[in-house]
Amino acid sequence: MESCKVSKAQIRISVRNMIEFLLRSGDIHIAMSSTRQLQQGTKIHRKLQAETGEDYQAEVRLSLETEFEEFSILVEGIADGILQDGEKIIIDEIKSTSVPLELIDEEYSYLHWAQAKCYGWMFLSQTQAASITIQLTYCNTKTNEINQLHRDFGYKELEEYFTYLVEEYAQWMQMTQSYKAERDLSIRNLPFPFPQYRKGQRKLAAETYRGIRDKKLLFVQAPTGIGKTISVLFPSVKAMGEGMGEKIFYLTAKTVTRQAAEETIALLRDVGLHFLCITLTAKDKICMLETASCNPVDCPYAKGHYSRVNTALMDILTTEILITREIVLVYAEKHKVCPFEYALDIALWADCVICDYNHVFDPRAYLRRFFDFGGDYILLVDEAHNLGERARDMFSAELSKQALMKYRSDWKHQAPDLYKAYTAINKWFIELRKSFEKSYDARTIDLPADFIDLLKIFTHELETYLLINYKSAPQQLTDLFFDCRSFLAAAAMLELGYLVHVIRQGTEVRIKLLCADPSQRLRKTYEKNRAAIFYSGTLQPLDFYQDVLGAEAEDRALCLTSPFPAENFCLLIAGNISTRYRDRAYSCEAVAQYIKAAVDHKTGNYLVFFPSFQYLGQVFDIYQDSWSEYKTLVQQRAMDDEAREEFLSAFVERPSETMIAFAVMGGIFAEGVDLPGSRLSGAIIVGVGLPQLSAERDLISRYYSERNGRGFEYAYQLPGLNRVMQAAGRVIRTETDRGFVLLLDDRFLHKRYRDQYPAEWHHFRKVGSPTEVSEIISKFW
Repeated sequence: MESCKVSKAQIRISVRNMIEFLLRSGDIHIAMSSTRQLQQGTKIHRKLQAETGEDYQAEVRLSLETEFEEFSILVEGIADGILQDGEKIIIDEIKSTSVPLELIDEEYSYLHWAQAKCYGWMFLSQTQAASITIQLTYCNTKTNEINQLHRDFGYKELEEYFTYLVEEYAQWMQMTQSYKAERDLSIRNLPFPFPQYRKGQRKLAAETYRGIRDKKLLFVQAPTGIGKTISVLFPSVKAMGEGMGEKIFYLTAKTVTRQAAEETIALLRDVGLHFLCITLTAKDKICMLETASCNPVDCPYAKGHYSRVNTALMDILTTEILITREIVLVYAEKHKVCPFEYALDIALWADCVICDYNHVFDPRAYLRRFFDFGGDYILLVDEAHNLGERARDMFSAELSKQALMKYRSDWKHQAPDLYKAYTAINKWFIELRKSFEKSYDARTIDLPADFIDLLKIFTHELETYLLINYKSAPQQLTDLFFDCRSFLAAAAMLELGYLVHVIRQGTEVRIKLLCADPSQRLRKTYEKNRAAIFYSGTLQPLDFYQDVLGAEAEDRALCLTSPFPAENFCLLIAGNISTRYRDRAYSCEAVAQYIKAAVDHKTGNYLVFFPSFQYLGQVFDIYQDSWSEYKTLVQQRAMDDEAREEFLSAFVERPSETMIAFAVMGGIFAEGVDLPGSRLSGAIIVGVGLPQLSAERDLISRYYSERNGRGFEYAYQLPGLNRVMQAAGRVIRTETDRGFVLLLDDRFLHKRYRDQYPAEWHHFRKVGSPTEVSEIISKFW
């Protein structure tokens, strides 16, 4: 009988990635690898390679495979140059840098030597030579000066060095391979965690699976209560178990939806899933200092972070499986590492990463380790109706004269080249300010090429300054550098839905690259990943969101109906009242009367949503002056997490007295808040939720008017209607909930609004007075 040979897994790793992971050490300070520097580095490489003789081989691909019992590791790389001069062999590693060459020391070049030594062994192992020379060639990107460092290494020394590194890396891979075998077995045996699917749930799960299998975008409108989170996560996990997807990114806009994802993963774990999941938290919300200061002088966790982080990684990866913010903080304190950077490293090993939109889409904050080149990743975009507006903010970039001025006195003496670059760009801003006839004005322009040229010079000089002074430079200066870099990146993509907006406000002048249409830049991110599933209870009208979010003809859509009985939801529209800005002073009394009429018939908790804090305050004062028998609660302009929790805790089950809470549409209590059962009996929504009129909104409206003739809809009406639907969605959360929504504004009866209502709103009733509202709600209860 012939023996059956089972092929071993081959693990591929680049020399650079292996070195940077195994040998990293030292402190956290500003990372200065910019796109511009990489591009310049490539040009310098080619220039230096072209200047060498015929015996110099450029860009030599090298690889070496090492066998282990359960797998093999193939280490690959490209040596910048190899020079063979008779019996002498030189491995050349070229590094471009903004750092003055006299400041390059052993600490700076440690990883460069390690990388070149690996190339040296990979080449030497294929020859009969006894030794090899390693050459590090540093070229300053500003001065073009060159400095070359040389060392000779013997055959045995390089062999032992390379073997040590690969064996160290193999320990990590052994852990990974064992984990993946257990994970894949658990996925194959994983049952759906409920006895049966709810109405629409199986269809959503099936379409999600098909979207991942076929590498498509899927847009899903699925009402509250259908069980969206489990319906997209379960098929995503199953797809991963079948080799369709390397990692899941569960993207959210709010903390509360992150918690729902964590709870769903925990539910799957309870029925047998072995699946490493981490929740990423914004730097300022996980930093263990009172004020984040990412340098080794101010932060003990930044000092020596890289020397300790691999030990911290091994500890948490061999102990935990569902890693929340709280767990990250425990281990970060134990090992004295930065919790933010630590969590990012954990994400490299995780199967599911729960994070904010900006970790994937924001040019300033996206996870470069994943999305510079992309991968076989599954994007699950929760509450996707938020993504369009968030993407506009993320993709837009702005610079101001004032932002550049703060540190100019320091530069004058410490960095004359930086001061010269600042002076030139400041002069440009002054000329721009003079071009305005009024002290307060705004307009759109074509982006001047001379400004971009000046900004490139300034950004380069600022980068050099920060590289030299990273231990003492304030965080605001680092932020300015990244703002400049983001502006330059956006400037290179102006054809992707941008408008150039310049604003003068007195002596201040700003230039903003406004991303009016985020669809094209979003699409570029999708194309780097396997599939993306977008879902929300208010992703409607679907064609609007598909357009803004970058869908194409071959992408898919699914619209599911509400599983709840229609008779449990009373929807009333008062068509005899105007809440337009010009009419608000006259409507306050009528709004207060409608509130009173709606809440009088059942002891319960009620929410009243307004388009602004000012309007809320006007109506609240009238209501309080006229009626005071019920408990009231008012949302404040600034509320921290504790105040928010205190506000929500007032919505108790089976209340003994009526409570009316006054809040703002589009605010923290209008979305992502779950108040099931008797915790909320009804909502009164005042106005159609239009975003505040602004010059930027008008520019967006003008852009879409020219593109598809729907400018007002895209910029104002549909974003406003979504706020209304989100607020209304707080009322009915489960199959047994009963409640009402009262919409106050005559525009709700206009065809342009009625045409956009979801199916579960089609049974609305028109009312003409508080008395009629009182009669209908009394009968409903």
